[in-house]
Amino acid sequence: MAIIKTHKLLDRVKGDTFNKVQFTYTDVTNSPMDLTGATIDIDFMYKCKTGTKVREASTTTSGVDITAPTQGIFELESFVCDWEIGVYFWDVRVTFADGTIKTYVQGTVKILQD
Repeated sequence: MAIIKTHKLLDRVKGDTFNKVQFTYTDVTNSPMDLTGATIDIDFMYKCKTGTKVREASTTTSGVDITAPTQGIFELESFVCDWEIGVYFWDVRVTFADGTIKTYVQGTVKILQD
């Protein structure tokens, strides 16, 4: 069973660059998870968890890089955030090489008026 952690990203200003975010995944013993062969998808939804997707980032398309797979490290690449002001929900879904799909982290980010 996956333990889902909730994390609020720092507030961002509409029109500014959303700086990259680095994630490190570890297991219950605090050992790095092996992300070799995994795909990672990060989605941002407006107003609620089932809201309109405003950004989809992935290792298979673009926007997510696994920078140290055996150490469980990956990054959401930076991008210009031109979204409407408000609260956005996000989650990170990992599909491991064996086909197992897990969501370990989700949260919110607030976009402020410039």
